[in-house]
Amino acid sequence: MSLTFNTSSLKWAAPEGQAIVKITNPTTTRFAIKIKTSNVDTYKTTPNTDFIHPGYTLNLVVLRLKSPMKEDKLAIHYIESESGETDAAEVFKKPGIRPNVYMITMRCEETPPAPGAP
Repeated sequence: MSLTFNTSSLKWAAPEGQAIVKITNPTTTRFAIKIKTSNVDTYKTTPNTDFIHPGYTLNLVVLRLKSPMKEDKLAIHYIESESGETDAAEVFKKPGIRPNVYMITMRCEETPPAPGAP
């Protein structure tokens, strides 16, 4: 078993905004997560690293800052972690670690103006 995600893509109708990705841990194991993006100047996430305890759902907030509209990626790295570990970022620094990765496509699609709009 593994983590579950409520979406595989995020879309914005304006060049800036906020979205939430729900990450659920339906297992009996604690996981560490680490978030990476293909465009760090445009996207900010909260949290960047964290633990997800068994039976819990984490709301990952993705903030898109105003920038040119193009397709980007959000990578959620996750791996099982020991209950005694206190820093999720440190879990990913261990030698030989090979985390699972869930990819989310992100794009901003400007909506055309309504017919007759100025």
